[in-house]
Amino acid sequence: MDENKPTNTNPESGSGERTFTQDQLNDIVSRRLAEEKAKGEKTLREREQQLAQRELLLTAKEKLTDAGLPVELLNALNVSSPEAMEKAITTLKGVIDKIKAEAPKPFTIHGAKPAEAGRRPELESSGDSRLRKAMGLPG
Repeated sequence: MDENKPTNTNPESGSGERTFTQDQLNDIVSRRLAEEKAKGEKTLREREQQLAQRELLLTAKEKLTDAGLPVELLNALNVSSPEAMEKAITTLKGVIDKIKAEAPKPFTIHGAKPAEAGRRPELESSGDSRLRKAMGLPG
């Protein structure tokens, strides 16, 4: 029952101070503690979300490298969740592989050698003698 007594024992002081019971003080302190706890929890949740996003970015970089794709593509990927990231990398890898498969193949010309700068290409000796004979040249 002592909890309900006012904390100011001198009610006749005309300073206009308000008196509180112990229950009122407990309520005020409890509310303020709850508010601070809520702020701390909110800050913690925000930090956890930032950490999770950083982890997703690092995982995405690793997966791009493992797939043989340039890391610069990270900015074009959806990394809002692990599932979205996996889907984006798989789709991107498929598209790039398809483009590579459809690209024209490099080709080489057999039988001729490119001339060096300042030199006239030489013909093979057997072909040279046949050519001279066909043209009616000595040699």
